[in-house]
Amino acid sequence: CVFDKNITKNKNLILTVEDPTGKVKVLINANKKDLYLKAKDLLLDDIVAFNVSGNKEILFCNDLTFPDAAIVEKKKSKEEGWIAFSSDVHVGSKMFLEDNFLKFIKWLNGEEGDEKQREIAKKVKYLFLTGDCIDGVGVFPDQETLLKIKDIKEQYKKLAEYLKLIRRDIKIILSPGQHDAVRVAEPQPIVDEEFAPELHKIHNLTLAPNPALVQIDIFKVLMYHGASMHGVIGEIEDLRLNSGHDTPTKVAQELLKRRHLAPTHGSVVYIPNEKEDPLMIQQIPDIFATGDLHRPEVSSYNNILLIASSCWQSVTPFEEKVGNHPDPCKVPLFNMMTREIKILDFGDNESEHVSLEGEKIEIKQEKENVLEVKK
Repeated sequence: CVFDKNITKNKNLILTVEDPTGKVKVLINANKKDLYLKAKDLLLDDIVAFNVSGNKEILFCNDLTFPDAAIVEKKKSKEEGWIAFSSDVHVGSKMFLEDNFLKFIKWLNGEEGDEKQREIAKKVKYLFLTGDCIDGVGVFPDQETLLKIKDIKEQYKKLAEYLKLIRRDIKIILSPGQHDAVRVAEPQPIVDEEFAPELHKIHNLTLAPNPALVQIDIFKVLMYHGASMHGVIGEIEDLRLNSGHDTPTKVAQELLKRRHLAPTHGSVVYIPNEKEDPLMIQQIPDIFATGDLHRPEVSSYNNILLIASSCWQSVTPFEEKVGNHPDPCKVPLFNMMTREIKILDFGDNESEHVSLEGEKIEIKQEKENVLEVKK
């Protein structure tokens, strides 16, 4: 575990690392360029394996290995169908893009788009909503001046009205984020019926915690809203200097590489667990879906499909403060049979296509942190 990290006068990197036996210094020579590049992005509390030489006073690093996440097989379903990914609807905000969101719902119902797009809409089976579907109340100072709906229960009521418009054969999976009426500390529970009774009455809606590992068809989908992503961007030089907020899947790669959703202790508020770390990525997902940064992006890492969701809110002063650069009204779609990816634009632009390689929900008792979605 990386306990401390410093640069010497000679530009070498020196780490204090610890294991159950104690602490020791590990030096990484700046002349070993490939190793140095790998090591300079180490975060505090990273769990890594070092190949070293030296003595009990100081060790010299020859190589290091991250836990990393990878899958061997890119799965393909035998049944044709699409999965839609979205997040950050922010119902209740004055900046909520209601007309665009309704346009998306009409498309899902086969009422918008050209003939090809309507054919795709008919085959959408699942919709993932990865956090912050309402704007919340009191999330940041003076938020009330930016709210159209100032009661959190009324925000959820309005959200439910929108979701009820979606055709019933689409299965919706919704998890919370920092703006929701749940504790800020992760893992976050599902949105409680006390605050959102209308959500609990929607038969094709499944409420999930954050994070959540959801099983649909043959795919495991890891949902994480992304509270830790801002801290990761701030601590990794390449992300910090190269607009990491604009490349959310690069941030997601760093989390997968570490097999942890919040690698540095204290980077997010969390609830300790004596038996296991609920933010550890124990089971490798086929798809890693994130939100929070309000920008759509799709990429692949070690055969894991990374999907960052867009938003349905125009830029706010708070987003400017935290460094977000929203690209709203975009919806990534994944074809479960062919692995084709499309991103549809429900803003003012034409729909765009991004080429990568290409039922009814029954909730079972949560087992091994997997929320199972079965036919």
